Amino acid sequence: MALIDLDKIIVKRTILGIRCTVCGGNLLVSEKESAISKLARIISLGIVRPKDYACETCKKRYILL
Repeated sequence: MALIDLDKIIVKRTILGIRCTVCGGNLLVSEKESAISKLARIISLGIVRPKDYACETCKKRYILL
């Protein structure tokens, strides 16, 4: 019988249905907020809330409005 170490399991939130246009990898939510997304939020007075994502394989960054 196999043992599973639950401390070493890492769960990452992925966007289902959206793939990286360069390599086809999964997009993960990025902790860092880019300057463009901050600027878009300020200009729109908080109406538009852009989200930053990064591809898990090629590390290309995306902003989804």
